[in-house]
Amino acid sequence: MHDPATWDGYPENPERSAWHWIEDADGLRPLLWRGQDWPDEVDRGEWQDGYAVLSACDLNRGRYHGPVALSPRMAALCRLKMFASYSSG
Repeated sequence: MHDPATWDGYPENPERSAWHWIEDADGLRPLLWRGQDWPDEVDRGEWQDGYAVLSACDLNRGRYHGPVALSPRMAALCRLKMFASYSSG
């Protein structure tokens, strides 16, 4: 776990899109980090919580707890569902 006093708002392995546990004013929750492998280049390097998009600066006072442990199949399914809802809305 990263020290919240020094966390810069970026996850471990920021080049990879993945779910991570973040704790901030809204509580502990999984957020999707859109890394360099995200399909739409303009959306890379941001966090997504449902329909809200957050920058690393928005979360730099939060606490990073690490990646969400998902099987590769579940991670791919979650990513596809999130991307589909983002693309259609």
